Amino acid sequence: MARAAPPHPSSPASGSTGSSAAEATCWWAVGGALLATVALWLHARWYTFVTDDAYITFRYSWNLATHGQPVFNLGERVEGYTNFLWMLLLALGLRLGVAPELVARVLATLAATAVLGLVVALSRLYRGGRATPWDALGALWLASAAHFAAWCGGGLETQLFSALALGGIVLYAAELAARPRDQPRRAVAGGLLFALATLTRPEGALLWGLTSLHRLACNLREEGRLRPSRAEWSGALAFLLPCAAFFVWRWRYYGYPLPNTFYVKAQGQTLVMLRQWGWPYLRDFFGETKLWCLAPLLLALLALRWRVVVARRAGQRARADERPATTSCCAARSATPGGALAPSRWWSYWALLVVPYVGYIAMVGGDFMTLGRFFVPLLPLFALLGQELLRELCDRPTASQARGWRPARALPVIAGVLALSAWNSVGLARQSRAPSYYRWGLDTPGYLEKFAADRMIIGRWLRAHLPADALLAAGGAGSIAYASRLPVLDAFGLNDAWIAHHAPISGTRPGHAKAAPLDYVLERRADLICHLGHHQDLPYRPDAAEEQAWRARGYHWICLDPGSGLRPRYYCCLKRLDRELGPFPAELGS
Repeated sequence: MARAAPPHPSSPASGSTGSSAAEATCWWAVGGALLATVALWLHARWYTFVTDDAYITFRYSWNLATHGQPVFNLGERVEGYTNFLWMLLLALGLRLGVAPELVARVLATLAATAVLGLVVALSRLYRGGRATPWDALGALWLASAAHFAAWCGGGLETQLFSALALGGIVLYAAELAARPRDQPRRAVAGGLLFALATLTRPEGALLWGLTSLHRLACNLREEGRLRPSRAEWSGALAFLLPCAAFFVWRWRYYGYPLPNTFYVKAQGQTLVMLRQWGWPYLRDFFGETKLWCLAPLLLALLALRWRVVVARRAGQRARADERPATTSCCAARSATPGGALAPSRWWSYWALLVVPYVGYIAMVGGDFMTLGRFFVPLLPLFALLGQELLRELCDRPTASQARGWRPARALPVIAGVLALSAWNSVGLARQSRAPSYYRWGLDTPGYLEKFAADRMIIGRWLRAHLPADALLAAGGAGSIAYASRLPVLDAFGLNDAWIAHHAPISGTRPGHAKAAPLDYVLERRADLICHLGHHQDLPYRPDAAEEQAWRARGYHWICLDPGSGLRPRYYCCLKRLDRELGPFPAELGS
């Protein structure tokens, strides 16, 4: 009788050994996630800012909660936001009497915490077998990374989108690891998560499309079929039906198939955006996060793998019933423990997600804020790549030992990676507090915080002193519009359909490619023109020629002094001569 084969070294044996392995798996997963959560919450306290862009969404949420209209100005149907689900959640908070600043902070932190748990789950799914502290490294690195923790603040939907998108990715990875693959419930849940991600940020549709492409390629390669299974049809419908319903509603309500912000972009200038913004944005992100270190790690692993392949060809083969010692995150498809992902499946999917997404970020020019907001959804995938590269290098077999967990090698590496990441994040946090523009045009959290706080002060003063129908022309049209509750002409066109569709492109700064022509502002008869104004310590005094030129157009310069600690003290704008506005009388005939 043939002897039973010994258990796989990565798989739990039966009886007490299996019970101990299961307990270890649970404790490592839960303990790592909890430790990462505590670290993230402490780290996120460094970043309490709210961006001016977030207040644009707050204004839509306030109008929806108060007047039942998801609009920027009451009566004007313009879709100046790209985060529908986020806007709905903030509106729900307002209906319950909770300020959107608090709701956004809590929701973003909870979503970021969910991302940490999903990273641990994805790590366990990838490895399948015995748990080790490696399974917590990706989550702990995320918690220590400034680019991840910072966007628990900001007031934006970034972390919610990341959590929903990663949830869909994890469910698809579970499909890849499962046998049989035809599992309708998992496919439907994944489709719904991608749909919710798309309703949170348009990039969710890109991730779902890339996932569907990978599913199609796997079906064709492994099963020779193109026709989707019943489960795959169910998952596709779970994504398409909510997205189609939202698309139809958007077109009927706002009058256009795409958000107004799409038409504001510098369309037709992809190469200019790539050169002036995209490449610098990518360079800063990979330089600040130090993710470029993954490249030499990958090369080192490939070199070690090649040596083992050569040795195998010389006759040194592993036992047929044992897992090959050369399995790596970059290896070809090989035997894996039950329930684990085949490396070729996972890393082909990883590359199909990351490479096009990075290219998309570069093509649109990224963002105008520091700390790589557009890259946050990819950070969990980079964290898993770094974790598995280090695991493979540290746990590789030796002449006398098989593959396995080696604390003497691994623990110093894990501690060193986390210490260096924390040290790097401290430097980035100090740099982010600077209330000034950042190098080639990006805004620091310190600058964004002061900009929004100043305009909240100005907006409250305007709300207290100006009539409710006064039209304000403003550039940064978020916080000043939210605080003032006044009708606002958004000079950058994000919330103005005419500017988005008819104004010429005047720049390449992301989200600021178009500006309101002066003739359009004058035609709208704005009561205060502030986007051409001055914010300074002394009242603005134009020369005689400028004063005469503006009076000929029906305007003159005034300076507001809102007090309340505003620095610089005066906010100077152009005011219509023929209308009394608060403490500023009309000057008809002057």
